[in-house]
Amino acid sequence: MKKTTLIFLFLVSINFHSKGQQFDPDQIKNSLVRVVVTINERESKVLTGFVWKTPNQVVTSLHGMSKTGTIKVLFMNQAWRNVKIKKVFQKADLVLLEVLPGQSAVPIGVAPINNFHVGPIKFGSDVYAFVYNNGAPGSSSRILKKGDVSPETLMSLIPNKDRAALERIGFPALDLNILYLEGSLLPGFSGAPVFDSQGRLIGVGDGGLEKGASNVSWIIPAKYITELENSTVASLPPNFETLSQLFSADARIETTADNTANLEEQLSNPSYVNSVESNNFEFYPTKNRSLVEMVETSDDPENLRKFSDELNDDLKITLDYESMRFTIFEDINNGVVLGVPEGEELIYNQEDDAFQVTSGIDDGINLFHIGLKDDFSETDFEDIRSTVGEMINTLFAESYGLSGFQIDEEYSYSLDFGQDQKIAWILSSGNEEITGEDGLTYVVWVYMTILMSSEKTFMSVATIPIPAEFIELTATLGGVDCTNPGIYAQQCDYMAKVFKTFSATHLTTFAY
Repeated sequence: MKKTTLIFLFLVSINFHSKGQQFDPDQIKNSLVRVVVTINERESKVLTGFVWKTPNQVVTSLHGMSKTGTIKVLFMNQAWRNVKIKKVFQKADLVLLEVLPGQSAVPIGVAPINNFHVGPIKFGSDVYAFVYNNGAPGSSSRILKKGDVSPETLMSLIPNKDRAALERIGFPALDLNILYLEGSLLPGFSGAPVFDSQGRLIGVGDGGLEKGASNVSWIIPAKYITELENSTVASLPPNFETLSQLFSADARIETTADNTANLEEQLSNPSYVNSVESNNFEFYPTKNRSLVEMVETSDDPENLRKFSDELNDDLKITLDYESMRFTIFEDINNGVVLGVPEGEELIYNQEDDAFQVTSGIDDGINLFHIGLKDDFSETDFEDIRSTVGEMINTLFAESYGLSGFQIDEEYSYSLDFGQDQKIAWILSSGNEEITGEDGLTYVVWVYMTILMSSEKTFMSVATIPIPAEFIELTATLGGVDCTNPGIYAQQCDYMAKVFKTFSATHLTTFAY
């Protein structure tokens, strides 16, 4: 039986109860619009918006506008209309758009949203965003979780290094009340209407702040729409074009047509990246980040720094960490984020029921991800951590013909993230060396990240053979500089892949 299948069966053996979804997406599909704002001759921003009170009015995010471009809105996935900015409420990053006169009426059936809910949203409750994800031509729904931050203002989420820049720009206001989410706002989510389980509008999708491989996301409470309606401002802020902070919920598409007809055809059929999905998880590539960028903003880069220090100080192997980049994949429904080394590919292997990272090279380094959506609210996390760790070590010991694996306690620990999220990192090394197909000897590492909340358990597992002869050689040579490897280019490339795979495993995290 396959290793991934055994792990999956272990997870399934834990009892669970399905949770029903109450909200019907059909209730608002005719309220949703796609907003496209041209930036220049080759590029446009794509946002989501919703029809507000009259068929000719649309609410969306202010930051998606442009001082020079045109604004088009697609109603009911069938009718484009040119619009203008009618009102601006800078503090809450909201804009009210209005269909320009002289055009055909908006389609019959457009259903304006007329009210919103301002009551408290319970921690952990489901909220529902309706979006044009990543510039897609069709809309889709996404379930997110209400998170907890105190006080629930933008200032509580913004690090000191970004506050001065936001103050100069003038919006969003740092004292702005927000609704904090567990789950990233993906590109295209800016301006998306967000509803509670009873179908009441509670907010508008807005920003995303870098947090390691993930984003901190928030929505603008719907109460600010009243202040938008009462605004007397219809122009963009003076320093609008300098805005470069936050807003990971933006999406951009290429548009190259010279006339309106061709432009609308391109906007209806944009080129965007598809997801990688299993029955329970769906990952979208959302951004590309350097290892340095992620370490600087990560909640827990301890093992990455520890491994880097071990390579640099103990083994005298100098790697080019600044050149290491990763494609970030985010699952919006379940709040899981993966990092995939640049140049490698994330696929779903249906036979193994696992996501795998592939490079096209069979060098013994492997990384796969497997998860399960269940009710884990009564499950002891330490039991899962120890049992899964023991099972994986047993499976890989059998696979490699080893007597067993020893857990490295220095690299193995767990942390709590909020009230309902736990992460464990476990490193194990084989008791004996193995001989590879190249005739060289290796020590096998198994590095694992386990995520657990009340509704899911997700694991990333890497097998990493460490080349014993090269480690011994570096000691003899007094070190190897892999930024200028010379005759050791092949060994340095391998060690770089070792570190990138270790990093990708460690970077698996919750969408904040």
